[in-house]
Amino acid sequence: MTDTRRYRRAYVVGAYLPNGGTRMAYALGCILERDFGIPAVAVQIAGEAPLHGIHACDLRMPQIGLAQMEAEIGDDDILIANPSFSPHQFGLRLPGFKLCYVQGFNTFGLLDQRFQHYVAASDFVCGFLRDVYGLHARTIAPYIELEALPPAMAWEDRPPLRLLPYRKGLPEVWDASFARLREIVGRRAPEIEFAEPLAGGALPQKELFAHMAEVRYLLTLSAAEGFGLVPLEAMALGTLVVGYDGYGGRHYMQPGENCLVAPYPQIERIADMLVAVVNDPAGGATLAANGRHTAQAYSFAAFRSAWCEELSRSLGIEPVAN
Repeated sequence: MTDTRRYRRAYVVGAYLPNGGTRMAYALGCILERDFGIPAVAVQIAGEAPLHGIHACDLRMPQIGLAQMEAEIGDDDILIANPSFSPHQFGLRLPGFKLCYVQGFNTFGLLDQRFQHYVAASDFVCGFLRDVYGLHARTIAPYIELEALPPAMAWEDRPPLRLLPYRKGLPEVWDASFARLREIVGRRAPEIEFAEPLAGGALPQKELFAHMAEVRYLLTLSAAEGFGLVPLEAMALGTLVVGYDGYGGRHYMQPGENCLVAPYPQIERIADMLVAVVNDPAGGATLAANGRHTAQAYSFAAFRSAWCEELSRSLGIEPVAN
């Protein structure tokens, strides 16, 4: 067994930034500290990182600035950074074991390719890394906080014609797609009600869950996602996901089986599916139930187990006894 003391600290870049990607980086810091005994440190990129943003954080990592991290990191440290931080060129400039959890393909212009290890968040991202950069990465899907989900209303008790749009992604793409969808639906099924769109990253997670648990349909028009946590969370709440698959969402989305999605820019097809399912509530209930079943596989326990195995292999260390 390799001595875990060979690694002094694990620096997690942007650990407290309020988005799903950095939330997964924060979780890796928690696993390294709690399962491997390597203290985790949160690295702030810009401004003050809130301890309580859209996510609840039970591990309070010490927080330092980027300049301090760069001044003190050494060969016996670990650096965890998402690919969106590629412009910093950590791979070329800094010592230590550098790990990149690649959760997207459109959050960076050019990937920093000088990290020691890469892991992909979805099969689509895995293929992207292979085809574009020649990197062969294992896929470990993100998790959703199943234990934090509120009680969801029964399908038959939810408003039958109400659709909740979730606003995330390129604004110009979202706006044009939403306008086109409303135009088609307004002609063919004017009885469908569009709720006020929820803005991604604007609500604490509990509030977002509460909104999704009260509607039958979540509309997602984010055209490009490395994975897509919110649609999977909606599935876990028994809400039927309608919209773009985001490409990375194909990891868990099965159109016509557990959701009703299509690739960007097939908004007319999405409108067809929406109108059809509103007129077939029993079919919609079946799809939503299937989605709920799918989501159960994406637990923190599964994420932790996969990452413990991956970190043991890539770092040459073993978890410490709890």
